[in-house]
Amino acid sequence: MVEVTYNNLSGSPSNLITFTDIPNILKVTDSSGGTYASFYFAIKNNLYGVTSGDTQWYITFLGETITNVLDPSDAVNRSFYVARQNISTAASIAKAFRNCPTIIANFNVDTTMLNGYDAVLLTAKSVGEIWSNMQDYVKTNIPSENIEMGGEDGIAYSYLNGAVIDVDVYSKGSYVTTLTKNWYNGEAAFNMSPVLTTISEVGGVVDYIYKISFTKDGDYSVIGTIYNNYSSVGYMCNQGHKYLTNTTMNIAQNFSRGKSREFENNTLLYVYHPSIRISFYDGNLNTMPITVEYLDSAYNLITATTSQWENTDSNKKLWDLDIDLAENAELAQAFNAAFYIDITLGTSKVRYNVIKPLKATEYHQRVLWRNSYGGISFFDFTGSRSETRDVDISTYQKNIFGYYDSPLNELEKVYDNEVKYNVTLKSHLFEHDGKYIFNDLIQSTQVWTEINGENYAIIIDSVNVEESDNNNIYTATVKYHYSQEPSLI
Repeated sequence: MVEVTYNNLSGSPSNLITFTDIPNILKVTDSSGGTYASFYFAIKNNLYGVTSGDTQWYITFLGETITNVLDPSDAVNRSFYVARQNISTAASIAKAFRNCPTIIANFNVDTTMLNGYDAVLLTAKSVGEIWSNMQDYVKTNIPSENIEMGGEDGIAYSYLNGAVIDVDVYSKGSYVTTLTKNWYNGEAAFNMSPVLTTISEVGGVVDYIYKISFTKDGDYSVIGTIYNNYSSVGYMCNQGHKYLTNTTMNIAQNFSRGKSREFENNTLLYVYHPSIRISFYDGNLNTMPITVEYLDSAYNLITATTSQWENTDSNKKLWDLDIDLAENAELAQAFNAAFYIDITLGTSKVRYNVIKPLKATEYHQRVLWRNSYGGISFFDFTGSRSETRDVDISTYQKNIFGYYDSPLNELEKVYDNEVKYNVTLKSHLFEHDGKYIFNDLIQSTQVWTEINGENYAIIIDSVNVEESDNNNIYTATVKYHYSQEPSLI
C-alpha cells in the first residue's frame, strides 16, 4: 500500500506552520515489500593444488571482475588469494568483491557455510529484481568441480519499483521547482526545508503545495497532493515544536522551557520599557480579544484594558503586535506601580515580570529579534552598557613639492578611517527560568536594537549567561556590533 506522509503525518496534512531550519520530511512509502536477490559462490574442492599462476582464475559478477594471485600480499583491490584452506580462499574472494563498486552498492557480501562448503554469499540491499538473465551477470573459468554457483533474483511487489518519484513545489500559485528521487528499498524521502528556505520571508509566512507523482517505463501517474501549508523562517531551540498547526491561535514564541506555570510561558519574561512586542499565528480567526492586566506584587489587579483584534487580511497568518503599556497618564501610573503585566490573546495568557525598581538605572536598551517560531522576542537590558570603537585607518603620502609653500607640515594623509562600534550590554539579576530566552537570541539571524527611536540591525558576537554568587540567580552579557557602521565607503 502506497502512503504519503509529511513530517510523519499521513492523510495530506494541512494548516501546518513549518520552519525553514528544521527538517521537513516528505516520504512516499509502500508496505507491499518483496524479496531480496541473493547469489552464492561455494568452494567445493581446494583450488590451491590446481593453481599455477596469477590471474589464472577470474569471476565476473554484475560486470565486475576479480582475479586470483599466488602471494597473499598481492591480494589487494580486486585480487583474491588462493589459499591452502577453502575458508581463507572464500574470505579473500569476499574481500575482493567488497572492492567492486557495483557489487558493494547493491549487495551485502559475507562468508558462510553452505551445504558443508565454505562459501561467499551476496544478499541484495533492497527488494526487487536485479538481473533478468543470470548468464549475463555471472561468468567464471573456475572448473565446476572446484566451485558451485547459484542464486535467486528478487521480486518487488510494489508497482513503484523502478519508478522515479517527483515532487512539484508550488507557492503563491506559481511553480517553484521539482525534487526527484529514484524509488529505493520501499520508499523515497525528501527533505523539503532547503526549498522552503528559498521561498520563505522573514516576519511572514508563505503558502506552499506539494504535488507528488511518479514515472515508470515512460508512464506518468499522480500519487497525491498536499495543500494549504505555510512556511516561516524559524529554527529548533529550547526543545521547541518541530512545527505548529494553524487550526488554533499560537503565540509565535517558544517559552516552554522552565517549570510549569499557570500561564503560557514557563520561561520567565521581563519588561522595563513600557511596551510589549508579541507575535501570533491567527489560527484562521476573524477576531480575538486582547486583554492587558497590571498586577501588583501580591498579584492584585491594579487596572486592565481590553481591545479587539480583527483579521484584516485573510492571506496573512503571522501578526506582530506592539502594545503600549503607558499610552495615557492612568496606564503610565499603573505601569510604574505594577510588578507583573499579563497579556491575554484570546484564551492564552503570557506573563511579564516588570524589572524593578524602574528608576534604578538612567539608561536601558531593548534588543529585539525574530525568534525560533518566526515571531518577535525582546529583552530589556538595564544592568550596564559599554562601548568601544575600533578604528582601521588607511593613509597615503602626498608629494613633497609643496614643502616650502604649505602652511601645514604634513606628509602622510588619511584616506579612509573605518570605525567599528562594539557594544556590551549586561542584564539585571534574574531567576533561573529567565535564561532560556538567550538560547533563542544567539541563534537568530535577524536582531536589532532601538536607540532614540531608531532601529539598528546588529550582529551578535557573543552571549554569556552566568550564575551569580547567589544560587539560581543569573546575569546575561551580550556583545554585538552594528550591521551598518558610520563609515560606509
